[in-house]
Amino acid sequence: MTHFAPAGADYCRMAPSTLPRVRLRLFLVFSLLTAAVIATPAGAQEAPGTPGLAPAIGPWIGAPRGQIISIEGTDESITVSGITRDPDSAQAVRYDILVNGLTVASGATPRPDGFGREAEFSENIRVSPGKHTVCLRLTDGRFEKRTVNCRTAVTAPPVRVKQAVIDNAKGVVITRSGVVVPVLGGEAGNWRIQTPCGAEATITDGVHVPRARVVIDPGHGGSESGAVGGGLQEKNVNLEVAEVVVEKFEALGVSTELTRTGDYRVPIKTRADIARSLGADVFLSLHHNGGAVRRSSRPGTEIFYSEARPDSKRLAAILYEEMNAAAAQFDANWVSTVSEGASLRLREDGKDLYGIHRFSPELDSVITEFLYLSNSSEAALMKRQDVIDAEAQAIVDGILRWWFTEESGTARGRVFTDSSSTGTGGFDNCTDPALNSGNVGLSIQREQVLAAAAGKIPAPEPARSLLPALELATDPAIGG
Repeated sequence: MTHFAPAGADYCRMAPSTLPRVRLRLFLVFSLLTAAVIATPAGAQEAPGTPGLAPAIGPWIGAPRGQIISIEGTDESITVSGITRDPDSAQAVRYDILVNGLTVASGATPRPDGFGREAEFSENIRVSPGKHTVCLRLTDGRFEKRTVNCRTAVTAPPVRVKQAVIDNAKGVVITRSGVVVPVLGGEAGNWRIQTPCGAEATITDGVHVPRARVVIDPGHGGSESGAVGGGLQEKNVNLEVAEVVVEKFEALGVSTELTRTGDYRVPIKTRADIARSLGADVFLSLHHNGGAVRRSSRPGTEIFYSEARPDSKRLAAILYEEMNAAAAQFDANWVSTVSEGASLRLREDGKDLYGIHRFSPELDSVITEFLYLSNSSEAALMKRQDVIDAEAQAIVDGILRWWFTEESGTARGRVFTDSSSTGTGGFDNCTDPALNSGNVGLSIQREQVLAAAAGKIPAPEPARSLLPALELATDPAIGG
C-alpha cells in the first residue's frame, strides 16, 4: 500500500534516527503555543500593580495557571471563587488563599475532566471588618509557590447613619419596567409606593430592596439633559459612569443602588426620598460640568457637600483628591472655576442651595462634577471607556477611604452664598414613566452613547432651550 504525505510534509522522508528530535521540537513548539494561549483566561482582569499569571516561557513551561474570578464580601466573611488549569495534565492543582499577606486557606481543585481543562474552586473565609487584599497562590509540587493574581474585597463598612434612619427605611421597589420607587407601605404583592413625579400608587410586583449602603444618583434624565458638548448629553454620561460605579461596588460586596436606571425624569425630592428609603450611608449625586472657560493647569473637579453633615465635607474632600488625580492621568486643555475643590454653596438663609442636600439632611450626601462637557477637549475624554472607568474607580476608592480611615483629604474649595439657579429638578411638568409595563429606555441610551462615541451612529441631538446659556449651566440638583 502506498502512503501519500500532505504537500510540504518532507519530514516523513527523514532518517528514523532524526524523528525523535523532530517530535521533541514539535512538542516544545506545541507546549509554548498552548502555554501562551491559556496564560490568561479570556476576560480575566487583574488588580493593577499585583503579580500576574505565571509566565508562559522558560522554566514555567507546563506550569499550572490560576485566576480569582469573583469575590463576594459579607459582614463577616469573604467567598473567593476561581479556576486553575494544568496545561499538560489532568491533575488537580493545589493552592493557597492569602488575605493581606497571610495564608488563611489551602486546598486543591477537583481533577478536571480532561487534559489541560479548567477546574473550579471556592473558599469561604471569615475575616475582620475592613478592606482586604485577597491573593491566589499556586503550590504545585513541581514548581515553587507563586502568587498568580490578587483582588480587593470589603467587609462590614462601619455604619455612618443613625440607627433611627435605618429603622425608618422602608426600602424601594424596582418595578417591572426598571423604575426605582420609594416604598411608603404595604407588602409584597401590594406595595404602596411614591412615583418619580411624587404621586402615590399601588403596584403588585417588583423587586423589593430593603437597604443599600451606597446610593448613586445619575443626575438629570428625560427632558433634563444637563450640560452638553462634543455630541454628548450629561444625562447619558452620568448614567454610564453610575452603572460602572455600581458594578465595582457590587464586585466588592457592597450593596449599591441607583436612583435612575434609564432615560426618564426624576425630580430631586424623589431622588432624596429613594436614598432615605434605603437608609444609605453615602448618597452621591453624580454629574459632569459645563460652562467654564477659564484655562487651568489642572482639572477643575468640583464636589459640593452638605451643610447639615460635617462628615459630608470630609467625604467631599477625599473624593476631590481621588477624582482630580484620576482626571490628571489624561491630557486635556483643562478649564475650571473658582468653585474647584470641595465647596459648600448656600442660600441667603444659610441653608444648602442644592435639594440633594436639603431633602436628605440625615444622610452624608455629596454632588460630584468631574469634567466639563462644554470644553471639547474634556468632552472627548468622556467618550473613552478608560476615562469612564477611572472616574468610577476614583469614586469607589474615595468612598472606601472615607469609610475605613479618618483622613481629611485635600482642603481646596470654598464656602459661598449664591442662590442663582436654572430652576431644574422640581415637580413642574413631570410625567411619570410606565411602572408595571412598557419600556423606559433601560440600557438603550447607554448603548447609544457608546455607539456615538465610536462613530457608529450620529451623536444625539442636544436639547434646545430658549436660553442657550442655560444648556451649559452647572447647577446639578436644586429641586425647588
